Amino acid sequence: MKLTKYLSLLFIGFCLTSYGQKKENKELQSKAEQFTQKVIQLVNKKDYAALNQLTTSKVYCSLCFDEAPEKSYFVGKDIFYRKHVSTIFNKELLERLGRNEVKFSFDGSDPGFKDRDYIVLYTTYRKNEVGEGHEGAQFIFWLKDEKGNFKLSGVETVP
Repeated sequence: MKLTKYLSLLFIGFCLTSYGQKKENKELQSKAEQFTQKVIQLVNKKDYAALNQLTTSKVYCSLCFDEAPEKSYFVGKDIFYRKHVSTIFNKELLERLGRNEVKFSFDGSDPGFKDRDYIVLYTTYRKNEVGEGHEGAQFIFWLKDEKGNFKLSGVETVP
């Protein structure tokens, strides 16, 4: 009898803990999506001074290079906003990001990526949208958690 009560309490505790984690994940996801929406709005307004405050000192940007660079895909945030952001965030991309087809993922567990904690993926091309058999594409925002606030730390696309 005691074993049954113990197992019941253990099960209830597990369920409550799982519920709390799911709720926290949803809140974090919502906060991340709101942050990326703010970034998109500021890019649209070309408010680079405000964006500068929301960005890490280096930005991962594979889209900034036609060919793979010798060292890495990181650029200083000033160069990113001065030289690359208007090319990357063209009218078509901004329209596709506006569809708001979003996925969120924790990414801090990968020791190879210390420059991001989360990624927010926006579907830019749905499966088969370009043609039969096309897998689709996503635009990815890298987010870094700095003292409880998000900072933009990179952009890329897949595939």
